[in-house]
Amino acid sequence: MRRGSRVSVGLFVLAAAVIPASASAQFVYVGGGANIPVSDFKDYAKTGWMAQAGIGYMIPSVKGLMVSAEGFYGSNKHTDVTGDKTNLLSGMVTLGYELMPDKKVSPYILGGAGFQSHKFVPATGASETSTKFGYNGGAGILFSINQTVGFWIEGRFLGSKDSKMIPVMAGFSFNFAKNKM
Repeated sequence: MRRGSRVSVGLFVLAAAVIPASASAQFVYVGGGANIPVSDFKDYAKTGWMAQAGIGYMIPSVKGLMVSAEGFYGSNKHTDVTGDKTNLLSGMVTLGYELMPDKKVSPYILGGAGFQSHKFVPATGASETSTKFGYNGGAGILFSINQTVGFWIEGRFLGSKDSKMIPVMAGFSFNFAKNKM
């Protein structure tokens, strides 16, 4: 593992420790949607798909503030060679803030860092993988269905040196805490 990769993984593990071991995760979420390549990545990659899952914890001292550990997995076919594709795997620690946490509909903003792995899978031959420091930022809207279940829709910028994209996703969150997410 290269030094940059070790640093990214170390940051991810350290930041994940922010979620106290004595308190289980307050919420989990899953979702998916489109993965739109940007920058150099769009020169050869088509719009693909992306899935996301995470666990999170609301920071009790600041209403609306949350920290989560999340993973992304997606794939983009290439435009230049039939059968070539890029698979993406990412692990991030993200800090988010709900702007109206007491409302049924609450916009939120978020940003985080971790690692992002870019695996080129050619139609023929051996694949190549590179793992780099990754980062993300975005905004979304959480619709509280009830005290336990929420529906969210969001757009993000997700990137690393090798691949930058805009995932547009929707999904569900499940709250295990006594109060609203």
